[in-house]
Amino acid sequence: PPTSPDIPRHPRHPTVSFMKRARAFFDELNDRYLKLLRTEGALYWSVYTGQSGGHDALASASLNRKMFAGDASSLAQVREHLSRLRALNPSSGRDSLVSGFEGWVKVLEANAVGTDRAVSMLSELTEMDADLFARRRSYRMVHIDAHGRLDEASPSALRNNLASNPDESARRSSHDALRGLERWVVDHGFIDIVGKRNALARELGYRNFFEYRLKTNSGITPGQLFSVFDEFERNTREVHKNSLNRLVRRHGESALLPHNLAYGMRGDAARQGDVYFPFSKALERWAESFRRMGVSFGGARLEIDLLDRQGKFPTGFCIAPTPGYRDDTRGPIPADVRFTSTARPFQPGAGLRGLTVLFHEAGHAAHFSNVTMNSPCFSQEFPPSPPALLEAQAKFFDALPSDPCWLKRYATDEDGHSMPDELIRARVESRQAWLAHAERSDLIPTYFEYALYGMDDAERTADSVLDLARSVTERILGIPGHTGYVLAMPHPIYHDMAVYYHGYLLAKMAAAQMRAYLMGSLGYIVDNPQVGRLLAGHCWAPGNSATLDQTLVSLTGEPLNPSCLAAECNRSSGDVWKQALDALDRSGQVSVSPESGDLHASISIVHGNERIAGNDESLSAMYAAFERWIDRLSAAR
Repeated sequence: PPTSPDIPRHPRHPTVSFMKRARAFFDELNDRYLKLLRTEGALYWSVYTGQSGGHDALASASLNRKMFAGDASSLAQVREHLSRLRALNPSSGRDSLVSGFEGWVKVLEANAVGTDRAVSMLSELTEMDADLFARRRSYRMVHIDAHGRLDEASPSALRNNLASNPDESARRSSHDALRGLERWVVDHGFIDIVGKRNALARELGYRNFFEYRLKTNSGITPGQLFSVFDEFERNTREVHKNSLNRLVRRHGESALLPHNLAYGMRGDAARQGDVYFPFSKALERWAESFRRMGVSFGGARLEIDLLDRQGKFPTGFCIAPTPGYRDDTRGPIPADVRFTSTARPFQPGAGLRGLTVLFHEAGHAAHFSNVTMNSPCFSQEFPPSPPALLEAQAKFFDALPSDPCWLKRYATDEDGHSMPDELIRARVESRQAWLAHAERSDLIPTYFEYALYGMDDAERTADSVLDLARSVTERILGIPGHTGYVLAMPHPIYHDMAVYYHGYLLAKMAAAQMRAYLMGSLGYIVDNPQVGRLLAGHCWAPGNSATLDQTLVSLTGEPLNPSCLAAECNRSSGDVWKQALDALDRSGQVSVSPESGDLHASISIVHGNERIAGNDESLSAMYAAFERWIDRLSAAR
């Protein structure tokens, strides 16, 4: 390969020889890691979409990736190469290696396991995690569905039923099923797993697993995190109490019962709006929204599995078996990204929920597809990629289907009739009334996990853990006897997701800041082709080489400002509607060409191992094929 002009070309020159060795070692790190990611990603997709029971193979692949990413000898070699490279004169070849090795130092430090005992403990935890997941898949839940039938249901279906079913006894059945899942979790190994996680953290020099995971995944301490979260809780406390008081005045104290709360919060406007979110149109609305906002996937292969079903993971997820990056020799490496939604197309309220998850996971896919650093270690979902950085990209997009400008352009019923302005306003006002509640709910898993890992092993029992969930929920939401269904979520339960949920609320804070900046600088967001280009350049291209603060400074000029989200929560519905009208006016003055933008992706829409549609011919042909498939499902019911 050609050498940099400022490096002597004589083959025996020590600098040339060292650069070749450094390049070979760097390329080997990248190639080996990419193979591990691809192996684990393929197994993860197969298992988590319910297509196989290869839990043991997945656990082995996951452990192999963790051991490689935390190998102490590799870290020593990377540091040695980096030290020698920094002593050389700058050049394009030297500079790219310095940047790449700096990324690898972060990976290897974040995943360092240290002792043989720690390796053994991590291996045991990985096996326990796989076993719990396999047994969880065989656990069945039933409830009374929208048609009054006793039906088997996933957690997503249970939550949808809680929010949309007018029959209180049916809602109570969904509540009981989620409570049953929480009891199952604490009775089937989770308590023991928590203790062993703490033991691993202590072996690695931390007080407990919460502190360990927070430091290695997010680079912050509990004190730093809770200084932000405590302030947010204080700043939204009053508006949240007011929303609960209004609900009680309207529906009585029974509205605060766990099985009634989500239904009462959803309101008439949301129920009336269901007809404007037929899931048959979800694919088109997602692709057109992203395309017109200037989002490109850089030639990525996207595989998308949209419908909820038994055996499939209960929340949406996105993985990148091949992360997008720019190889120093081969050039851009297009990503292979796969993501899911949890839609139940024929359940009331499920159309918007499934669409929102689709937008969220597609935001992750855009991020993974647009990293321009020179190693796959910069473009993946594992440490040192901070949860808040990852989720900020998704949270920015999943707010769009609730945006009044988006509703004005995209929300139509099956006959093509647009959502009336008065209903859009009613939805905006209803959402604003409960925004503080929704955002405060994201505090519950983090405060719960902090207290959970702070308990002594002897006091951590099934009942005490459930009591803890209830006490945290009451403190945050002011609702006694409710757990927030925190133990029915996968995040606290499974190892790689534990101590991750704080990232969602930090991400919402970042997304609020991004929206405020873009609205101020561009005037509108929906269908604005500058949005995708700005996000790609400032937030996506650096991958995890930049912190969340650094991406926000690059885009908005300031680090994370949590007050932006608190301000959104505390605004009056009148102010929200006025801002929406201003944005509608500005966006209405701009014509959007039907041909503008291109997703630059090869897309396959699947249901398990069945391929439903793709954009091989065109996006419009993909939309039509997906609609026909949904129509066939409807006719077969």
